[in-house]
Amino acid sequence: ADSGKVVYNTLTVPAGGEYRLVLSDGTKVWMNADSKLKYPVAFGQSQREVFLEGEAYFDVKKDPEYPFTVHTSRGDVQVLGTGFNIRDYRGEARVVTTLVEGKVVYKASERHEAVIILPGYQLIDNGYEELAPQEVDVEMYVGWKDGRYIFEDATLEEIMQVLSKWYNVTVFYKNEKMKNLHFTGDIKRHANFSIILKALTSSVNVNYKLNGRELILYMK
Repeated sequence: ADSGKVVYNTLTVPAGGEYRLVLSDGTKVWMNADSKLKYPVAFGQSQREVFLEGEAYFDVKKDPEYPFTVHTSRGDVQVLGTGFNIRDYRGEARVVTTLVEGKVVYKASERHEAVIILPGYQLIDNGYEELAPQEVDVEMYVGWKDGRYIFEDATLEEIMQVLSKWYNVTVFYKNEKMKNLHFTGDIKRHANFSIILKALTSSVNVNYKLNGRELILYMK
């Protein structure tokens, strides 16, 4: 007999991977590398809930009667029907919600605050700064799901946080100052990694050595 108990699946996407799935209600989810999603085999009555670690883009099937909730380490994102991106990697100590279309509410767990996010805006919860949505170029934050990474005035450290997950490498810096070198550009995901490294390092005085899964960056 059906006890009403919700049975969950957990999908783990390794570093170097990506995955797309469709939930039982028709919601589409794009999973980025090094991410985990816990989701019901079938949604129960009254609500739709999933749990995210890492990064995913959600295209939520509209159903006003059954709200859709994504639980993160710092708070919950509640939706009626919309397209949005959530980034919650453990090593980054913040939850970043970027809204493409629709409307969502972010509810910070410990702070007991709720903030509405509108299309074209992003909310960062790092546990201490004010929860204030900022207007952003959403393509820079959701391009990854289409295999593109667009960055504007990003630091080498920020770029390597993404590339290390995409290509499953560990990055070592010979000089801490290098982490703050700034770049602007557009990377296609499936290009050969060393081609990307050449393009990235040619504009500044950085050299690299790639030994298997280890990437060493040093000044020229």
